Amino acid sequence: MTLLPAVRSRDEADLYLELHPCPRCGAMEAAWDEAPAAQGTRPAYRYSGRCADCGDQREFLFALPEGQPAPAAPGPHPTNRFGGPQPSALLDPGEWLLVADWCGEASEIAERQGDDAEAADLRWTAVAAMEEVRKFVPTEGDVVPESAFWSTRGRTVYQRDPGRFRRRRLEGIRDFYLDHMPWSPS
Repeated sequence: MTLLPAVRSRDEADLYLELHPCPRCGAMEAAWDEAPAAQGTRPAYRYSGRCADCGDQREFLFALPEGQPAPAAPGPHPTNRFGGPQPSALLDPGEWLLVADWCGEASEIAERQGDDAEAADLRWTAVAAMEEVRKFVPTEGDVVPESAFWSTRGRTVYQRDPGRFRRRRLEGIRDFYLDHMPWSPS
């Protein structure tokens, strides 16, 4: 089994699992078991489970940051739910933007259906995903560099509209989600 890059939080691991459906049938659902593991001397965390549709056994082995015995719990603020100040090594900025788009659209549907709690949770996830994209903008830069996109899905999102990865536009999208929150978390 190939060791994946370091996972910063359980939410990031869960999102990675959701973005990587069963290769046999394409189903997203599985009952995941999680446990500490190792790859040689490198600390790791294993997620294993059976696909809910076809029954295939699936397994992912995530590296852990040094000194971290398990994926971290989410941060105290909803926008810190995926990790610390460093960019993700699991998902590239295009994948994070795609997650923000999906959650933003789903939050509008939930709001129209009168489910303000679900709409707010989805919108906070969109905000957190936008913050993850922003982590790929260099400190002295204005745009996510093209070299930051390593996944096929992420490169596709980038190639459709590279302008969406400019700092001001990223902040504008994030601010839109914040301004249209159905309610604030307590």
